Amino acid sequence: MESNDAVASIGELVSWLCLVPGIPLLLAGWLLRMRDGAWEPVEIVVVPHGDRALARWYAGSGFHQRRLSRGERMRLGADGEHVAQVSARHPSRMRLRDHPPMQRMLTVVGAVLTIAGLLGLALSLLPLFA
Repeated sequence: MESNDAVASIGELVSWLCLVPGIPLLLAGWLLRMRDGAWEPVEIVVVPHGDRALARWYAGSGFHQRRLSRGERMRLGADGEHVAQVSARHPSRMRLRDHPPMQRMLTVVGAVLTIAGLLGLALSLLPLFA
């Protein structure tokens, strides 16, 4: 077996092992992102409300507010102005992170596996051109 054939065999193995899970994971991440819709940055004001805190913001030609969870309150720290994400479809929906962790994980892992699989596919085609 020549070195080109060995590299092609390894490339084919890598392409099968990476493309098979990579493409579905990447598609799942993209589908979650499309279902979630667009989110726009908006300034929110955090005000104390008893033992909890309220977040208030203007979006979609209206005033919105909701109570913050203890985790969100700890993440924001002090009262005052902060930047959050608001749904373009439903301005009453607000979150502090840009994208949910599961959606980000599926997209990143799927992209890395797909790129590795495509590189393996390119290596498996090496004997055809050498």
